[in-house]
Amino acid sequence: MSWATIERHILVFHNNWINTKIKCFLIHYLPLALIILYGFGFYIIVIFFSSCENEFDYTQNWCAYPCYFSQKSIMMYDALFNCLLPTPLIIITNSLLIIRVVKQKQRLHQHIKWKKHRKMILQTISCSAFFLLFSLPMTSLILTHLCGIPYEATGQVELYFYFISYFINIFIPFICLGLSPEIWIKVKRKIQRPTNRITIVNNTLRQITMKQRAFEL
Repeated sequence: MSWATIERHILVFHNNWINTKIKCFLIHYLPLALIILYGFGFYIIVIFFSSCENEFDYTQNWCAYPCYFSQKSIMMYDALFNCLLPTPLIIITNSLLIIRVVKQKQRLHQHIKWKKHRKMILQTISCSAFFLLFSLPMTSLILTHLCGIPYEATGQVELYFYFISYFINIFIPFICLGLSPEIWIKVKRKIQRPTNRITIVNNTLRQITMKQRAFEL
């Protein structure tokens, strides 16, 4: 989500950066691939190849945290870089995007296709707002723990905050689909194509049958 908000600046104000296949690969596909590889690589290493040993308690209602949280340096890096940093980054980049759009609209209104960019900006802001709505409680909780507040002080609130954060992975795809009507148009076309072909075949068979009957008569 953080990279998506940054990439919107490129798509709106620096469209020439992705006007070739090489540039599109370097600006769009390569960063996404690196982010995915980083996520998988980091958590595979710290969970499965850490020097500590995970303890499993199947009587608990939810998973607490992996054992690498006991290693302060890794826990601080994960909390600050992977959990806390994306939230202010999303807020800052979206705010800057709105400011840049307003300023550019005042200066170069005739040189920018605002209808096209307005849709893109609204999609990004809507997805980011949904992301922040469910991630801010958990992010705030992590920040309070880093400031010294013990885990036991939050009680059941901690359980609900961590549970709410999982709604991001569940609902973000539906939010993206809802904000992309062109996808629904493509889906409808693919669904309607077999029906149209069947109708054409049925009409053709009817015409052939009618001709055969006419010939027999």
